[in-house]
Amino acid sequence: MHSSPARQRWRANARRRDQIRRRRAVALVVLVALIALAVWAAYAVPGQPPARVPESAALPTFAQSPDPGADVVVARVDTVDVLLPVAPDVTTAVAYHPVDRAGTVPFTPAGDRLGGGSLGQRLADIFAGGGGVQYYLMDGEGGDQSSSTAGLDVGAVPGSSVVSPVDGKVVSMKKYSLLGRYDDVEVDIQVAGDPSLLLIITHIAKAEVAIGDVLTRGKSVLGQVRGFPAGLDQKLSRYTSDRGDHVQLVVLRVTPELAGL
Repeated sequence: MHSSPARQRWRANARRRDQIRRRRAVALVVLVALIALAVWAAYAVPGQPPARVPESAALPTFAQSPDPGADVVVARVDTVDVLLPVAPDVTTAVAYHPVDRAGTVPFTPAGDRLGGGSLGQRLADIFAGGGGVQYYLMDGEGGDQSSSTAGLDVGAVPGSSVVSPVDGKVVSMKKYSLLGRYDDVEVDIQVAGDPSLLLIITHIAKAEVAIGDVLTRGKSVLGQVRGFPAGLDQKLSRYTSDRGDHVQLVVLRVTPELAGL
C-alpha cells in the first residue's frame, strides 16, 4: 500500500529536519573544537620573544650599580647636569635620537654607548672614556633638523615616579594628542642653572605639579611614567624586555619671554 501524498511530504520534511539538526550539531562540535584549539594555542605557543639588551652589556643600563639614593647624571646640556628622571631600579634603557623640531640643544651623554651611531662617534666614545649609564643611539625623525642626541628617552616601568632632572620652575603644562590618538602631557621646565634653557618632558601621567612650581632636581615629583597601549610601536622596546614605555626629554634654547616668564 502506497502512502498518501501528505504522508510522503511529512516524511520528507522530517528527514530534512533531521539533516538540519545533524548539520547544526556537527557545526557546534567544530566550533567548540576551534575555540578549544585557540585557547590551547594562546597558552602553549610562545609569542614573539622580547628584544634583549646585547650580551656585551654585563649590567644593562648601568656599568655598575649606583649607590642607593645617589643622584645619577644621565647627560649634560652645556654646563648643566641632567639627572636620571626615574629610579635606577625601574630604568629599562636609555637612548638618544634626533627629533623633528628645530632649535633643540643636544644632550652630551654621560656614560658608555652600547650601540648605534657612526664609526666616528664610537671612536670618540672610546677616547672619551665613560662609566655609569649605558645608552644607545637610535634613528629618528628630524635627522636633518637636529642632533643625533637631541632627544633623550629614559625607559621605565609604567606608573613609576618621574622626578625633575634639573633645578628649575614649571613654566608651562600642555595636554596634547600623541599621533592623534593617545592623550599625553608635556611639562616645560625653565632650567635654574641657565634660564635660557627650556627642558621639555613628555609621556607624563597623573601630573603632580602646576605652573609656577619651583622644582628641586632629584626630589620634586612631576608625575608618573605613561603606559601606552601594546599596539603602539615604541622604538625603545628594541632594547628592553617590555613595550618600551618611557619619558622623553628635549631641550630648547629660548628667551625668558618664550619660556612664559
